[in-house]
Amino acid sequence: MDNIRLIILNYKRSENVLNIATTYKTLMPVTVVNNNPNEPFPYLGNGIDVINNEKNWLCMERWVRCFDYEEPYKLIVDDDLMPHPSLVKKMYNKQVPIVGVYGKSGVESANSYQELIDHWNEDAKVDFIVGAITLIKQSALDLVKKDIEKIGYPKRGDDIIVSYLLKKYLNLKYLDTVSGKVLNLPEDDVGLNTDTEHYNMRWNVIERFKKISNYGN
Repeated sequence: MDNIRLIILNYKRSENVLNIATTYKTLMPVTVVNNNPNEPFPYLGNGIDVINNEKNWLCMERWVRCFDYEEPYKLIVDDDLMPHPSLVKKMYNKQVPIVGVYGKSGVESANSYQELIDHWNEDAKVDFIVGAITLIKQSALDLVKKDIEKIGYPKRGDDIIVSYLLKKYLNLKYLDTVSGKVLNLPEDDVGLNTDTEHYNMRWNVIERFKKISNYGN
């Protein structure tokens, strides 16, 4: 899997990130992007690239860092999930611009984020990919680079933004999710979803960005 680079964003779950990075280092190149300037992440070597940021650039940083590496595929993994290599292979074999293990549908009929239909770890067609475990072609991400640079670092919804930008540029009506083996790692109650405004902020991003997609029409 040398043509895939794993990118993991770290903030408060360094033990999880270390676990994921050391597990995958023999399978593919790995980058750890540490968004916590108060707790530097150790430089591990052995195929693991570590970037210690001087400030928290939030979640869009994981996509921005993809442009720094030449591998044709980037595997973006949340710090509380460990995908089995067979799942990564399944995602790669689909040969689509972007594929995830988690997505949401029902955007057109929903009035809030909570009304969206969940597609976790199943083969489905979705309106957008939810972070979690996502494999993206760098060539697809390159198409939306200028848009990502213009948008900057929003507080929420980086995965929604990337999904809708790709749908726009590639004229896609839906995106794909797949099923496979996933190990859940400790959450430690430090996720963004602990914020009471988290889902409202994500819904606001959907309301803004769904308008840029023509849903393949």
